[in-house]
Amino acid sequence: MTSEQKESAQPASDENAEPDLRDTHFDFTNKVFKVPKARFYKPDNLDVPVFVVDLGDLQGELRLKNLIKTFNIEEGTRDFELLATAVDALKFVEDVRPGDKIPNEILDGSASWTVSPKHKLLAKNRLEAQLIAWLSGAESKMTSPEEMNKFLAERENKAKLREAFNKAALALGLQAGDTTAVLLRLELLARELCYIEALREAFNAVPAIARRFKQVSEQYAGDMRVMDTVERVRSLLRKGVQEYQDIFLELDAQTGEIISTLKTIDNQIILIREKRDKLRYLQMKWTPLVRSWSELVINQGARVQDLLGRTYRFLATRFDTSKSLMKARKEQEEQQRQAQIKAQQEKDALAKAKKK
Repeated sequence: MTSEQKESAQPASDENAEPDLRDTHFDFTNKVFKVPKARFYKPDNLDVPVFVVDLGDLQGELRLKNLIKTFNIEEGTRDFELLATAVDALKFVEDVRPGDKIPNEILDGSASWTVSPKHKLLAKNRLEAQLIAWLSGAESKMTSPEEMNKFLAERENKAKLREAFNKAALALGLQAGDTTAVLLRLELLARELCYIEALREAFNAVPAIARRFKQVSEQYAGDMRVMDTVERVRSLLRKGVQEYQDIFLELDAQTGEIISTLKTIDNQIILIREKRDKLRYLQMKWTPLVRSWSELVINQGARVQDLLGRTYRFLATRFDTSKSLMKARKEQEEQQRQAQIKAQQEKDALAKAKKK
C-alpha cells in the first residue's frame, strides 16, 4: 500500500468535530470559557461566585446571572448544568477552571485534597485509644499526638489493645477472634478521620489572630477608631472560633462511642464527610486571614486598618451583624446621651425637691 493509499484509508479529520466531553470534568463548550486564565471563584468576604476573564492588564469579573444572559447560556444545556456544578464545587476548592476535574466530594463523596502520613497515623491512634478506653469502661480524654503515642507504646496498653480487638469482634456480632474484620473497619474509619485531624491542626492557627489584636491595641491605644474596630472584631472572633470548635466537638462525640460507630460505619462515614466538608470550607475562608495577620507589620497603620476591615467583613457576614460599626458607635453615643439627659433630669428633680 502506497503512502497515498494509507492516507486515503484513514478517516478524514474534521476540525469542526465536537470534542469528547467528559462527565467528570468541567468541559464547557461556549467559547467564553476558552478565554485565557478563565476561572470561577468567590472574592474575599463575598459568598457569590464570579467568573473571571483575562483582559490583559485587567481582569474582568462577571456575576453568573450576567454571564448566562450575555453569552446566551440556555437553561437545560450542558454548560448551564456545569455552572451549577461549579458553584457547588467552590465549597470544596478555591477556584474552578474550565477543564478542571469535578471535585471528588461531588463525584463520589471522597475528599479532593490530600493529608500527610502523620494525620493518618493520628486518626488511627485516636481510634485505638478509644478502643482501649471502651474496654476499660472509661472515656479517652487524650488530645495531643504525643500523649496518644506514649499511651499506645506502653506494654500494658499494647496487651489491652489486643484484648479490645477480640472483645470488639464479639460486640460487633463477628466470630470470636475475628480481629481482622475489626481492623478493616477501624482502618476504613481512620481513612475518613485523617482529614478531620488535618483540619484540626490547620484551625490551631486561628486563635493567634487574637494575640495580634492585643498587639494592635497596645500600638494604637490612643486611636479610638482602631480600638472600637478591634473590640468589635474581637467579639466576632470568639463566635468564629466557637463555630468550628462546635463541629469538632460534635465529631468527637460521634466517634467517641467507638463500638456504636463501627456497627454503623456506613452512616458514620456519611456524617463525617458532611462535617469534613463544612470544616474544609471554613478553613479555606480562614487561611488567607490567618496568613495576613501572621505577616502583618503592626506599625503600618493603613495595612492594620485594612486587615481589621477585611476580618470584620468576613465575620460580619457569618454572625451577628446587621449593624455596621458606624451604626454601633451611633447607638453607643445615643445611649450615653440618653444617660446624661436622665442624670440631668434626676439632678433637676432633686434640686426642685430641696427648694420645696
